[in-house]
Amino acid sequence: VDPVFLWIIKVDPDLDEAVLNELKEVLAPVKDFALLVGSNNNFGIGTKPGGWRDGQAGQDIIDAYNLGRVQHLDRDERAYGVVRRAHEWREDRVILETRLDSDDGINVQYIAELQTSATRKLIDPQMSSFKGTEDDDQTEEQRQSARWLYWCPDAHIQWTPELDPESPNPGNLAVYRMPHTCTTAGLTLGFAIGTNEVDVPRYGHASLYYEVAVQHNNAGRQNSTQARGGGVDKHDCGLYPSSNCAVFVEDPPIGAFRSRALTSAGMHNIDAQGDFSKQPVSDEYKELTAKLWLGTVELNFGIETEKALEAAKFMQTIFLETVRENKKGQCTLGHSCKLSSLEK
Repeated sequence: VDPVFLWIIKVDPDLDEAVLNELKEVLAPVKDFALLVGSNNNFGIGTKPGGWRDGQAGQDIIDAYNLGRVQHLDRDERAYGVVRRAHEWREDRVILETRLDSDDGINVQYIAELQTSATRKLIDPQMSSFKGTEDDDQTEEQRQSARWLYWCPDAHIQWTPELDPESPNPGNLAVYRMPHTCTTAGLTLGFAIGTNEVDVPRYGHASLYYEVAVQHNNAGRQNSTQARGGGVDKHDCGLYPSSNCAVFVEDPPIGAFRSRALTSAGMHNIDAQGDFSKQPVSDEYKELTAKLWLGTVELNFGIETEKALEAAKFMQTIFLETVRENKKGQCTLGHSCKLSSLEK
């Protein structure tokens, strides 16, 4: 039986073998639905075109498999079969694509809520035997089905790794909620059957919610914006008001975990000074952070405090080397490094 969820982890095709083997060990508990793919090609979830529905993402994995760069399910041949079937059946299934950078995390309950919401909103009851809820008191708005949907975590945790090599603390945690702004971690796009890539509006994560739910909001079908040639505007997902086409997921309360370190793609709000003596933290804040680590991060994200401390110490030892590499790569023209971080 094929898994209903595929975790596609893309790594450098030339990743050091020792690092690759260690990554395989870490992923052993989820081997039934995890794929390690050696590829530098990324698709969808943002401004870039392409994804699973139009076949580019699946074909990229098949190509990587033929080059010996797909690993880790129970057996390599099973991995190929799962990907091939998911690729071939992509137009006959509801598809969810979730973005997660390698240094971020996602709440397992957030994924469960996405699948529940997609089953309720992306499957047309007139075309499926799935009955969903038996509640006869549903409103017309609740009975509507969508052609596509975006989901974003309503709130997320930001982790700033500890810079003091002698500290037993893995770093500070802060809970953020950004109105009208989707974080990259957990940003998800869902396709109903019959919806193509070209039918969905694409925006960067910072402007996506505003453009879809505010700027192009339609109160009802009669007010739906018409595209050129009389067709339906691609911002119209089929839900009315169309502000429901982009959803902030409030349950679980904290959906994503983001690292604010030199490993971050944009390196936004990082501490690049390396001087922990200038960062006084109150005892009350330390107590709250400890509760977040144990009660939220470990329980819902599977990130062990000891492992986070190990990662923080490692990043401290390679601090200067990381800065030099970022100046040559991530902080060059055309990449996502923030100017403020480069200036630090």
